[in-house]
Amino acid sequence: MARLGTRTAAAAAALLLALAAAATARAGGARRLENVRYSITDGDEPGVKVYVMEADLRASPAEVCNVVCDYYNMDTYMPKEVSSRVLRTHGNRIVLEVVLDLPWPFRDLKSILEVTYDKERGTARWEQVEGNIRKNTGTIRVERRGDLSHLRQVTYLDIGRYYPDWFIKIYTRSLTYRIMRAIRERVESPPAGSRGPAS
Repeated sequence: MARLGTRTAAAAAALLLALAAAATARAGGARRLENVRYSITDGDEPGVKVYVMEADLRASPAEVCNVVCDYYNMDTYMPKEVSSRVLRTHGNRIVLEVVLDLPWPFRDLKSILEVTYDKERGTARWEQVEGNIRKNTGTIRVERRGDLSHLRQVTYLDIGRYYPDWFIKIYTRSLTYRIMRAIRERVESPPAGSRGPAS
């Protein structure tokens, strides 16, 4: 893959900064999320980044798990940049295709994941079996903290050298808040029906 030119990189940076600013502005009009945090650090393996996002939600752990484990309907409430579909299912194990639609000039990220989840324990974990990135594994845990439910997702990603650090930092900050808002809104306003089993 050819390296990005200076003008191309500058244009992409300007676009991403605009996206982040728009997301922040939208957040101001919505009810405030509790204790939203994210971080990106280097993993133990070369090229792997550890991406952690977490937040407190004013709902029970069961209500939160009903949303984050509803893989058949993820694409109906997640930000438009995130699309997904269930390819196969067996009990509490599914094969899930997830595509992250990135802004020009970056190519979209595609992963096919084997996901195992336990709604009663409030956990999920996944491993990538196919995709155009090198690694995508992680875990989700939901637990009660007082009157709140704490949601924590840890993802180990290696998306290759084509994506510079400045891009990853700007984009993930914006996407973290949009994902957490989307989860909160679905928890507060669950749909009347669904397209597949959520248990």
